Amino acid sequence: MQQTRPTSVRTVAMLAFMLVASSACGAAVAPMEWNFAVSLDGKPIGAHRFVLSSTGEGSLALSSEARFDVKWLGVPLYRYQHQVSERWADGCLASIDARTDEDGALTEVHGRALDGRFSLQVRSADHVSDGAIPAAGCLLSFAYWNPTALAQQNRLLDPGSGRVEPVVIVPSAAAPNDLKVPSGSIRGLRINGLAQPIDVWYAGERWVGLDTFVRGGRRLSYRLR
Repeated sequence: MQQTRPTSVRTVAMLAFMLVASSACGAAVAPMEWNFAVSLDGKPIGAHRFVLSSTGEGSLALSSEARFDVKWLGVPLYRYQHQVSERWADGCLASIDARTDEDGALTEVHGRALDGRFSLQVRSADHVSDGAIPAAGCLLSFAYWNPTALAQQNRLLDPGSGRVEPVVIVPSAAAPNDLKVPSGSIRGLRINGLAQPIDVWYAGERWVGLDTFVRGGRRLSYRLR
């Protein structure tokens, strides 16, 4: 989540240590759930919940829901709600349906993979578009839950805006000290090419945190509960 809406919510998805990359590419998995506390400059503003499950025949279903409320002295300043439903097949995004409400401004994103292309429809109050993206073998959203596949990408679909963002993903720098895991076990990926980079933190294959900066230079952080 960067520009005017949180860049980490724009993407959204995660994986625990039991689910290795090979599982994400097709094997059946038991339902999993992750709940993240979200803060802005260290102050709680909401939560983001993810559920990953197997739908059979080598496909996965991911659903996520976020709600942020930023207040000052009890006065609401900013509200953000985001729901996404994704289906994955053979390690690639097969379909997506997303709805984002940013202070009353609604954006809906719907997409389906078909015949080597990804059909995409984006609707907002002042914009409606329909198009098809060459799948080029495999299209991913911001799949934080699959670090092995994520690290190999040079473009990612943003569920919040419907844009396909060019990215450069590299190992991240030193991890923050408030992650609730032994520091020696943490590794990170940095997603460059956006208005602000996103740092994603892992303990093994398990996603445990995320950090980026939003409007006004404020730090948005996810921490696994």
